[in-house]
Amino acid sequence: MLDLSKYNSLGEALRAALDRWPDETCLIEADRDRENARFTYRQFKEAAFPVTRALQAAGFHPGTRAAIIMTNQSKWLISAYAIFFSGGILVPLDCKLSADEQLKLLIHSHAEFLIVEYPLWRAITKSAGSNNLEARFVTVTEAPAGAERSRATRWEETYDACVF
Repeated sequence: MLDLSKYNSLGEALRAALDRWPDETCLIEADRDRENARFTYRQFKEAAFPVTRALQAAGFHPGTRAAIIMTNQSKWLISAYAIFFSGGILVPLDCKLSADEQLKLLIHSHAEFLIVEYPLWRAITKSAGSNNLEARFVTVTEAPAGAERSRATRWEETYDACVF
């Protein structure tokens, strides 16, 4: 067990856990019928670092706000850790909100980075006022190859070192 009083942030505590228990199970992604993915702490770290590098290469720095709009899946947690590891501020948005509500919250939060599922991104870009979105880096998950993504990058292309 980690003594959380020794850490200044959640990112530091997670980093310590990743280093302390590399071969222990860190995350199991499952739905009602089956297990979709299982990560040891080492595998989780290996999946998160390419995300971290991609964010930083796009200008992410400590204090930057990054929003995530996804269903409950391992990519959400991997993205959150990458944001925490980089010293960023996580803006978690509910994937069940309407596209207009998500857009309003994104604009209000001043999130410069956005990690979002493809169907949600498509709905957001079709919302009135989507031109007011300040995010300068958007990546979408579950986007079919060759799909129209507006100005977003595709998770699978950006993070090709991640294995899911």
